[in-house]
Amino acid sequence: MNRIQQMTSELNQILRSDTYQFEIDTEDYVFGFKKTIKKRTKSLVKAIKLQAKLTNDCGRFLSDTVRVVAVRFYKNGELTKELKAEEIAATYNG
Repeated sequence: MNRIQQMTSELNQILRSDTYQFEIDTEDYVFGFKKTIKKRTKSLVKAIKLQAKLTNDCGRFLSDTVRVVAVRFYKNGELTKELKAEEIAATYNG
């Protein structure tokens, strides 16, 4: 039984040891402001939900003048994926 508990604790440590970070670049088209919003979590569930939401929001307007220009996804400090609104628009517009 002790071996099972040890394996379970090692598995939990591996699953919860990752750090997920998101950088969201926004731009205000009227005033010309640019801002990078940083979000960080250790929860895999939250990271998956946030990644899905940010993938859908890239290129969309958050308000009348503020738009999400780019999104970068990091896992343990390493860049895993980067989305840019221009590339997405070029894909759909041909």
